[in-house]
Amino acid sequence: MRLDEIAEDLGGEVEIQWKSYLLRPEPEDRTIEKFTEYTQSWKRPGSMEPRITFNPWSGNSPPPSHSIPAALAGKVAGLFGAEAYQSFHHRAMEAYFTDNRTISDVAVLVDIAAEAGIDRAEFDERWQARSKDLINDVIDDHNAAVNAGISGVPAVVVGDKYLVGGAVDTDEYRQIIAKVRSETR
Repeated sequence: MRLDEIAEDLGGEVEIQWKSYLLRPEPEDRTIEKFTEYTQSWKRPGSMEPRITFNPWSGNSPPPSHSIPAALAGKVAGLFGAEAYQSFHHRAMEAYFTDNRTISDVAVLVDIAAEAGIDRAEFDERWQARSKDLINDVIDDHNAAVNAGISGVPAVVVGDKYLVGGAVDTDEYRQIIAKVRSETR
């Protein structure tokens, strides 16, 4: 994603920490028609992301019902290390935005983990063994985000000081990073 590109360009001077934010904390039923209409709003942010294609929802997969399963799966992937988490995160974004897969379905999330190179059985085992603890981490991340004034995604906090809300151009991220770097010198 664009933030990964910035981190690569800056050669380790920037650390990205992904946190959970629950757009839909509670399950809700949405029709495919209504959700497809909603996904039309992906066009603008999708046009800014060169590493992934944002497709309006299509096909027979039902819309995701809520955010907790995907956030929990991200925490499980993190148990396998930073590289596994990164691979899972990218694959989950692609599964949702490009492939229109139901990422609130645990079976889909286990498939995504396997596609990201994580052993399917080990992922499922850790999910079962650690989900109660990890759900607390998801909720803690979400509550910290809300307390920091975050009310949607994407949201980026730079230097624990500047909140960048919404999809912005890469240059805007770079400018804020430069500002933080100049303030800490």
